[in-house]
Amino acid sequence: MTQWFSWLAGQEATYSQNERSFEERSWTSLAGMASETTLPSVPNGLSLNRWLNLFLLLGVLARTIRYYLCFPLWDDESFLCVNLIHRNYAELLQPLDYHQVAPVLFLWIERAAVQLLGFSEYSLRLYPFVCSILSLFLFRRVAGKLLSGPALLFAVATFAVSYPGIRYAAEAKPYGTDMFLALLMLALVLQWQQKRTSQSLYWLAAFMPFALGASYPAVFAAGGLSLVVGGALWKQRGTIREWIGLATWNVMILASFVLWFGLVGRIQSSAEGEFMGEYWKQNFPPMQQISLLPYWLLKTHASDFLAYPLGGPHWASTATLILCLAGAWRLGRQRRFFWMGLILGPVSLHFLAAALQKYPYGGHVKFSQYVAPMICCLIGVGVVQFLDWRSRWGYSAHRSFLGACTILLVIGAGDIARDLISPYKTRSDERARAFAKAFWVGTHFAEEVVCLQGDQGLDFVPDQYRELSWSAHYRCNRAIEMQRSRLRAADLAQVSATRPLRCVLYHDARYELDQARLDEWLQGMQKNYELIAHESIPFPRLAKDDRRLVTMEYIDSYKFIPLEDSSTEIRPMAAGRTRSLH
Repeated sequence: MTQWFSWLAGQEATYSQNERSFEERSWTSLAGMASETTLPSVPNGLSLNRWLNLFLLLGVLARTIRYYLCFPLWDDESFLCVNLIHRNYAELLQPLDYHQVAPVLFLWIERAAVQLLGFSEYSLRLYPFVCSILSLFLFRRVAGKLLSGPALLFAVATFAVSYPGIRYAAEAKPYGTDMFLALLMLALVLQWQQKRTSQSLYWLAAFMPFALGASYPAVFAAGGLSLVVGGALWKQRGTIREWIGLATWNVMILASFVLWFGLVGRIQSSAEGEFMGEYWKQNFPPMQQISLLPYWLLKTHASDFLAYPLGGPHWASTATLILCLAGAWRLGRQRRFFWMGLILGPVSLHFLAAALQKYPYGGHVKFSQYVAPMICCLIGVGVVQFLDWRSRWGYSAHRSFLGACTILLVIGAGDIARDLISPYKTRSDERARAFAKAFWVGTHFAEEVVCLQGDQGLDFVPDQYRELSWSAHYRCNRAIEMQRSRLRAADLAQVSATRPLRCVLYHDARYELDQARLDEWLQGMQKNYELIAHESIPFPRLAKDDRRLVTMEYIDSYKFIPLEDSSTEIRPMAAGRTRSLH
């Protein structure tokens, strides 16, 4: 078997001389491990640096294409984004509609994007997209301080082509930004590790108010990493300045947590804590039945928690779990405890929060985005360990290396192909947006159009605006079309026999229509207007497979013209005011 020990010195062109000398002397680096797991040459004449650039380019391309394709908002995005249509910054401190919970600084950044660029899919996803692109290059630098050789390549490649990273680069939710903020903290910790000055710890302290205000799981990353740094200082007898820097960092973690929890977290928790606890109860560890905990942990980690680069529920991430265990075995054998702490510290606090039923553990890959960088590093080590085993069993090292790279390239290309073929989460999402484009633009040119709930605040189906219904989807699509087509609000003074007034009512069939209130409103309207038409447009909401009916949605339109003997002055339709997007 060809030795794997000689390639690093000749092929590793990605480190500067300072980085090399640091890794040679640092007790926490993986330079020694890398030299044990490198291959004698790179297939196809590509250097390590070119392989890395290839995967970085693929990652940028996949994320940019996903963002550019402008997927229609899906329901989970709509539940959050609907709160950005009419609310100002102060109102975003209050409990959110549709049982949503989100960090306030994330909401404020999203609100600023909407205010500057208008309410659209692009503006709502701009902040996550920028964070995702920056994460790619920051991860390359961070991983380069922990790994080298093939382990570095496989870690960067996994990070670049992982579906969660690509998906949340173009989704108006905070999960992709969670990863970026945690990655920034990890970068500062590794900078401290390299230079051993307290300056990085003070930067971490200064970063805490923003990080904890813009990301809820940032507290896991911050708390876990601070424990790891504390352990390193204890073992290495850190200087007084370093201990003071660590203490300052921890004070700022606590102060920032208290600040944001007191300002908005407490309000959101009291409003939605019971709902969220029931909604995510399957994703809390069974602490009351401790005998079930080992199986629960195994299933959780073989499912959504480790869905990198691919995976999902029902044991679909088993292969990733095996690679992570192989990587952990190698790190444990080499006593890389600081390295292991970088992942176990934050995850342990996450598990503790789940045990207290404060934050779900597993259930969806979005909840582990903050630890995705370290998971990908662990996968990189695991892949190299697996290739090492294959080499010992007599398989060609070159072919194994090329096979692993090919698999990752195919995954990245497959991500792009899937998005190009199906630029939507469900066909119902695409049909809903297409309907909104045709309906709102067409009616506004011929009539004065009023959305009864959005413009007048009339909730004839109130439960659908409190629960998780597609009414949020309807409202967001309308707001987007109002902005995109520059449609003005209804002017009741323009209503005439040739330009009718159309009042639109959305109804999700799962929720009861208050027919008595609707009839009362119709009677009030007919004091000044004549009802000349009523139509109901059915809209089937199908499951992701586009076969199973989930519910029926209806767009009811009531068309009025003024009574012949009525005044031509503006007639109030209901108590309240007509709302605009800003």
